[in-house]
Amino acid sequence: MNIQQIVYAVEVEKLHSFSAAAQSLYISQPRLSQAIRNLEKELGFEIFERNRKGMSGTTVKGYEFLSQARKVLKQFSYLETFKQTSSPSFHLSTTLISQAQNAFLTLCNHNISCKDLDFDMFFCGCYETADRIKNLNADLGIVTILSNQKSDWLSYFAFSKIKYQELLCSKCHITIHKDSELTRKELISPKDLKGYTYITEKCSRMNHLTLQVYSLFDSLCPNTKITVSNTDIMYQLVSNNKAFSLDCLPLDQKSCERYSLVSVPLDTHLRVHLGYLISSQISINSYSKDYLSILSEELAPLKENKACELFV
Repeated sequence: MNIQQIVYAVEVEKLHSFSAAAQSLYISQPRLSQAIRNLEKELGFEIFERNRKGMSGTTVKGYEFLSQARKVLKQFSYLETFKQTSSPSFHLSTTLISQAQNAFLTLCNHNISCKDLDFDMFFCGCYETADRIKNLNADLGIVTILSNQKSDWLSYFAFSKIKYQELLCSKCHITIHKDSELTRKELISPKDLKGYTYITEKCSRMNHLTLQVYSLFDSLCPNTKITVSNTDIMYQLVSNNKAFSLDCLPLDQKSCERYSLVSVPLDTHLRVHLGYLISSQISINSYSKDYLSILSEELAPLKENKACELFV
């Protein structure tokens, strides 16, 4: 078995056709068919079900094989990047934390003159962040975890061969307009939010632990809510209306000033743990170290916040 045969098999499944796959791969159909037959002979089972018209689907064993084959190709693609050792590369996956976004912006500014720069930041929930770290699609992940789920998440990370390092523990915070009467309170209770519209932003992929987070958050808030998929729109709605957002950490000062907002701790037993994820299979790279150093500086002002406890 070789990587070329795996590429051929995955392409056939992707296009649901031997002839289309051969055209896509710039090889003859007989050559492709023979390569797949040789692979199936080596494996001891057929990958594809065939009829007189060609491929009709995958076998059960073939489906299992192709699922693993796609993962192998991802790993191989990652290994190929080592050929480009001169290209600065940093891939971040993070939940919607303003301090995490600011740290990425600073890191980019520090390296923007580098040749062939390849930096990216992907916003998603804890589950997808862990998935991207596990599959080596991200160098570093920033996640937030509720206290009552921490042991479950740690078990999940260990099972997925992911290292977790905690940076901060905090109360949840309500973000509201700076002129709201609620800013006079040291703690905001859920009943104080009556008459306010809850503005929330939700991520794309969620497992049962992530769904529990949203269920818990939603249960603390009034029924009147608007769900968006953009941070800027969320805070604009909070700023321009009698509304609020529920945030894991206090909003950073720059964002507070930009949107005229204030963060006040929520009166609940829930605590949020902020930490980073890296793969236990590879060592942390220099850009990840630089990013974490910058992130520590972004989080430093929270030392003065009684609702937060820093570990950096």
